[in-house]
Amino acid sequence: MFGDMRYLLLLLLAISLALCGCDTVSGVSRTAAVHKVPDLAAVKAHIEGYPEVSEVRLWQREGGVPLTLTGIHKADEVYYVSYSGEENIRGTLMFDKNYKGEVEYSQTLMMMNLRPPQAWIDATWPVMKKIEKDLEEHFGLSEFPQTLRVAVIRVENPDRGEPNNSLHSTPR
Repeated sequence: MFGDMRYLLLLLLAISLALCGCDTVSGVSRTAAVHKVPDLAAVKAHIEGYPEVSEVRLWQREGGVPLTLTGIHKADEVYYVSYSGEENIRGTLMFDKNYKGEVEYSQTLMMMNLRPPQAWIDATWPVMKKIEKDLEEHFGLSEFPQTLRVAVIRVENPDRGEPNNSLHSTPR
């Protein structure tokens, strides 16, 4: 009887561990609150003009449908612009517009359960900054200096700091 009970407990423990999800995320992320979604076709065309970028894709999806105390609201509008180029450049911009009209911008190079190669981060980081400067100067997103937040997670800081798990604001 106790052997069966021990087996059952071990089986339940194994199932619990399998279901608990131990995924880790690593990479870099740059986020900011902005006042609008820019003309994304123009943003795509602008990035396509960068000599270090060879491919740019634009797509959209519907986000979750928020349920609040005032009821069910319109689903978020989520827009993506991904880019790649040279040997190690790859990144994704995302604009997430919620039912209130608030827009959250993010630009990431992240991987789940793996660390992106440091060469990717080092090559993509200057492109990320270049895109944000252009979004500010050519597309009217002047909020970057005030609202930009940078996360460097489980990789070496591309501005050459220490490996870390921090979320912090840093100069562009």
